[in-house]
Amino acid sequence: MTPAIRRFPDLPALTEAALAAVARIAREAVAARGVFTIALSGGSTPMPLYAAMAGRGFGAPFASTVFFFGDERVVPVGDRRSNFGAIAPVLFTPSPIPVGNIHPMPVEVRPLELAAATYEDEVREVLGGGADVSGALPRLDLVLLGMGPDGHTASLFPDRPALGETRRLVVAMEPPTTVEPRVARLTFTLPLLNAARNVLFLVGAKGKEEPLAAALHGPPDPHVPASLVRPTDGGLEWLIGEG
Repeated sequence: MTPAIRRFPDLPALTEAALAAVARIAREAVAARGVFTIALSGGSTPMPLYAAMAGRGFGAPFASTVFFFGDERVVPVGDRRSNFGAIAPVLFTPSPIPVGNIHPMPVEVRPLELAAATYEDEVREVLGGGADVSGALPRLDLVLLGMGPDGHTASLFPDRPALGETRRLVVAMEPPTTVEPRVARLTFTLPLLNAARNVLFLVGAKGKEEPLAAALHGPPDPHVPASLVRPTDGGLEWLIGEG
């Protein structure tokens, strides 16, 4: 699939475009299925989007929206490195979202392989889908993703074995060596990402020019995991901030 690529001069302009894209997808999902399912991304770039979603709405009722996380650092929720811990006060606390509609990754479960399996079971229970990639995969309406300066997305890092995963939808990852913070992660795998009805990348270009060019214009390359996200039967859009 050829991605739709849109470039913006700064983060506020990117945020406005992202909010419009989320609202469009949310309205379509609620009209078609009565619910909007979304996987959130960590990092600083989507935080203004989450604040806008909480304050201005995003095309779907809060009660009809189900939130997942595409990846998580294995740290306590109160740790500043936690994706959930960073997002919750911006998006969840100000909004009348039913608690049961929010599905954080179970970072407290050990071993981490069990945590990954537990979250996969939760995804399947909520979204449906077959037992493996030979059957129908769970399909999120929207997955939000970013990209790191090493080309990683979610917590799928360059040249790691998880990039070849075909059966598991969530896996545990050892701490990365290419970016901070160097803590263990839980992450969606490519089968789940590529089953999504829509994938929206929000990326600041500064310092990421080389992997960004490879992801946008090159062939799928395990050195640049973001290039491997190509939905099988869904939309793929990159919103890129140049400032």
